[in-house]
Amino acid sequence: MSSIHIRGAYENNLKNIFVSIPKNKLVVLTGPSGSGKSTLAMDTLQRECQRQYMESLGMPTDSVSKPKVEAMIGLSPSISIGQQITNRNPRSTVGTVTDMYTYLRLIYERLGECNCPHCQHIILPSLNKEAMQEETSGYTEYIHCPQCHTRIEKFTRSHFSFNTPEGACPTCDGLGEVSEIKQDMVLDENLSLNDGCIKVWVGGTYFDYQKHNVLTAAKYYQIPIDENLPLKNYSAQQRDLLFYGVESKQFKAHFPGIKPPKTVSKGKFEGVLTAIWRRYKEKGGNSSEASLFSSQTCPDCHGHRLKEESRNVLVHQTSITELTTISLVDLFEWLQRLKASLTAEQKLFIETYLRDLLEKISRVLKVGLGYLNLDRQTITLSGGEAQRLRLASVLGSGLTGVLYILDEPTAGLHPKDTKGLVAIMKQLRDLGNTVLVIEHDVDVMREADHIIDMGPEAGSGGGKIVGEGTVEELQSQADSVTGEFLRENKKMIFERRKRPEQVIHIQNAFKHNLKNISIDIPLNRLVSVSGVSGSGKSTLIFDILANQDLTAITSLV
Repeated sequence: MSSIHIRGAYENNLKNIFVSIPKNKLVVLTGPSGSGKSTLAMDTLQRECQRQYMESLGMPTDSVSKPKVEAMIGLSPSISIGQQITNRNPRSTVGTVTDMYTYLRLIYERLGECNCPHCQHIILPSLNKEAMQEETSGYTEYIHCPQCHTRIEKFTRSHFSFNTPEGACPTCDGLGEVSEIKQDMVLDENLSLNDGCIKVWVGGTYFDYQKHNVLTAAKYYQIPIDENLPLKNYSAQQRDLLFYGVESKQFKAHFPGIKPPKTVSKGKFEGVLTAIWRRYKEKGGNSSEASLFSSQTCPDCHGHRLKEESRNVLVHQTSITELTTISLVDLFEWLQRLKASLTAEQKLFIETYLRDLLEKISRVLKVGLGYLNLDRQTITLSGGEAQRLRLASVLGSGLTGVLYILDEPTAGLHPKDTKGLVAIMKQLRDLGNTVLVIEHDVDVMREADHIIDMGPEAGSGGGKIVGEGTVEELQSQADSVTGEFLRENKKMIFERRKRPEQVIHIQNAFKHNLKNISIDIPLNRLVSVSGVSGSGKSTLIFDILANQDLTAITSLV
């Protein structure tokens, strides 16, 4: 069947829609905001594709409700690529989610040069084919310095991962940052227990419960606690009990021969600071108490996440941490230089990894994300950046016969980068897939094989198909909202206003990729901040101005 046929769709504001979506084509679904585009593509088409796929595998479909539609024929397995960032793990980076960093680690495992810790002699990599084919997991391999014969542990791919004990910096555990509790936000040394020295113990029942627990623990260890004594006058035993709890090393040192109580009723108490740390780690730094913490770059690895030994391994006179902090554009060029410098023997061991890595980076460059680096945390990406990164990744999957549904992939993308994005979508199409794009960008419409225009208005005034065809065909269709806009080709009229009297002055902003930006933002004006994707717009406005991040600027007037 050459098309997906949807008959009688009436989900949300859809008004009994009948529409055919041609397969193996680049199809744009457009129309005013709220006209029903997402309802048709996501809530109807994507949901039914997902439900039928699960049903065909014998999986329960209770979690996926059947959309309100009379019939859908010719469905394909579907992949929805939206702008939602679901991975909030601080360990997740551009390099890890795309596997680009994995390939780089494999190259360093094969070609890495290190210095002998005893005599500093350069130890070249072993290019023994049999040794390279063996797995090193499960046991430790050693090599010997050819000059002083000192035995050292052989570097493997795990030694270049900040998510493994072999590679992670021990000070920050591979996070690149160290956090500490702002104790002045938790404790007031001048107050007593009854007066509220523990600020995070909200009054009422919760306070009574926590106070009872700490007093029970104090009684178990026969430590008298005066409820009206200021915290600054507590003994070391009292402070360690209150701060760190009965199972902490700090408190156990006072009572080495006493076993901690096993239940709360007997005196088991976690400790104020220990409990806050536990909740913070369990939530990956996203707990409701995150504001109680301050973070700074790790003093040992300087934010590079890896152990010093791993950071000192070189390939082509470059460490792996140097490569993870440069842009993907620069990394692509470095890899090209590395490729040109390889001997025939070296090519034998890394040619496959190098070729695949170059291809992965090339796809990311085509969607306008060449400014990113491998170390960039995924939680700092915009929705559009995350979507285009995933789009570049799925292109390498080699899947055919798939329906890809994209939600406004050009959002936040500078017009100059649209061409590369369209090229990626066409490549997906040419592999034998159907690409359905919710989009408003006219440049994307001009490249589409087919356009479906919805409208004529939003909400109850929408939910209809008002036009179909190419851009030129839409302009000749009287009911097409998009066609009408293109026909009128309205000129924008700008009204200049007087120079503002008040401004917000930002001096030397340097967060992320900002290079000591100094700027005056006028007050009482509609201000537009423009520039290519990744140029620093969101960093300047949201990360610095909105949050008033004074650690990233020298002054904010």
